Amino acid sequence: MFKIVRLSLYGMEEGQAFSYQFSDGINYFQGKNDSGKTEFYTFLDYMFGASFKLSDKDWYKNTLESAELDFVYNDHEFVITRFLSNQNKNYFRYHDDDTAEEIRLDEYRAKLNSIFSGNSETLRELRTFVGEDIGYRTFTVFNFLGENRQGILNDFFDKCSRIEYAIKMPSLLNYIFNRNIARINELKKQAEDLKSRIAYMEKQESQNNDIQGRVNLQLRTLGIPTIFDGSNSKSVLQDVVTFQNSLEKKKSAKNIQAITELEAIYTSLDEQLKKQESFESDHKRFIEDDVKQQELLSNLFEMVNDKPEYSYLATPIINLISDLEKSISFNKYFIQEATVRELKKQRDLVKQKILSNQARFTIYSASEKTQAITLIREYLSYYTEDFDSATLKELKKELKEVQERTRNLQSENDSQKIDDLSDEITKLYRAAAGSSDLAEYDFGKSGFHISYLKSGNILQPQITDDDTLAGNQSKNYYTGSMARHTLIQLCGYLGFLRMLIKDGKYPLIPFLVVDHISKPFDTKNQMALGVVLHAIYEDISKEQLQIILFDDKEPSELGITPDRATSLLLDGKSGFNPFYSPVIASQEDSPDEE
Repeated sequence: MFKIVRLSLYGMEEGQAFSYQFSDGINYFQGKNDSGKTEFYTFLDYMFGASFKLSDKDWYKNTLESAELDFVYNDHEFVITRFLSNQNKNYFRYHDDDTAEEIRLDEYRAKLNSIFSGNSETLRELRTFVGEDIGYRTFTVFNFLGENRQGILNDFFDKCSRIEYAIKMPSLLNYIFNRNIARINELKKQAEDLKSRIAYMEKQESQNNDIQGRVNLQLRTLGIPTIFDGSNSKSVLQDVVTFQNSLEKKKSAKNIQAITELEAIYTSLDEQLKKQESFESDHKRFIEDDVKQQELLSNLFEMVNDKPEYSYLATPIINLISDLEKSISFNKYFIQEATVRELKKQRDLVKQKILSNQARFTIYSASEKTQAITLIREYLSYYTEDFDSATLKELKKELKEVQERTRNLQSENDSQKIDDLSDEITKLYRAAAGSSDLAEYDFGKSGFHISYLKSGNILQPQITDDDTLAGNQSKNYYTGSMARHTLIQLCGYLGFLRMLIKDGKYPLIPFLVVDHISKPFDTKNQMALGVVLHAIYEDISKEQLQIILFDDKEPSELGITPDRATSLLLDGKSGFNPFYSPVIASQEDSPDEE
């Protein structure tokens, strides 16, 4: 059973308090326009965890501090409290408890979710099926029919206009109307197991690839030509042992030169050859200079012979050049051409020897090589030899198949359940035929029926096609009356709630809140509202479903006999919030007079 028992409002001033009482069945709150009917409608959603910011609205600003709601569910009475100025200041307690701790909004919702979810197993089943953390807040889409979206038959639930609900509706409806839920959840569990195994093997594969690269890097450091391909670890280890033994022998052998020694020899030879190349260059230059010197000497000798009076100038120069010629000789610096060729040959041999030990003249010390050997052994100890890439491929294929089977099963509707819902909605609408000429007219059509279409969440009136060629098949019937659509929409809400309550496995608050539903109806058809509302209690009890209506008309005008009727304008109040005064609010918002 479910029942809101009481809503208590507390003002900003000490001692300000006011309570609204509720009963099982139909609760009717009457008030003219601007009396707070819509605010009351919205406030009930706020008390059940909506995140509206109300403290800045005129109806509550500087007048309403907090609210407390008592409700009964499955023989337990709960008290929930919210503060308007701080959404994260909330309280939750059992009715018999005297105190409660302050809790955040998410904690507040979690406690309400635990109440309305009932069996934790069914909630887990729902969340597994939908694939997200879904709860009672999502199911409030079935609880509220506001004034602004009345008469909508496509995606007909009021809250479907809000994105946070619209995106969840397809998955939610798939769950409600699916007959393969147990099998689907089994497949989803299987898929999760496969994902876990695949993730583990992919980690192994990645680790093996990393190890393979590291081992080959160390093999290059050692100059071992073997390449580790993942399947030859024994061969690699044998080559490492062989290299290590060879390294030990090289350390003790006198005739084996270290790479550093080879480097020194190579450098020495290279320097000698470079010096020789430099000497050769200098020699060529001196030969050129000598030719010039001979020309100069010849000219000086001619000058002395022709003009003896200049001999005192030319003779010192002639003597100086002659002395230089005698003092310079390249013979002792020259290396024979055959020797140069031999040096070059030796240098190339040393270079080849170095390259055979380590590419690009990279020099590794004995300690570095020892370290490389140690690393190879350690890396190979972590390598997963029995890794099977074929198995990983098969697991991925299996996962894809399981996911495909899951999608196929999720798209299979329980056609019988949909047909039963369609029949219930049609039945409720048929009950109005005696008090509404709109409904009476519709049922005058051959085969008139309201079909629920899950795709698009549509309430679609249909009639039988009288065309003999069509074989009396149903066809869509489009009606143009706002009142007719609103009445059908109300039947859709009631039909859904009846179905969900009877299933008894959803995190659902079993109540319906409707705001100003009489607006589109004329006097000839408005009585049909009461007929439909009372008709729902032929299939479920008033303890199972509480209905709360806000309207400006007398309930008798709508054919409604409420279990409790309350005027929003009695007791000296201006409307829903007893501490709000439109006159005072208007004065507060007006600029100060000078």
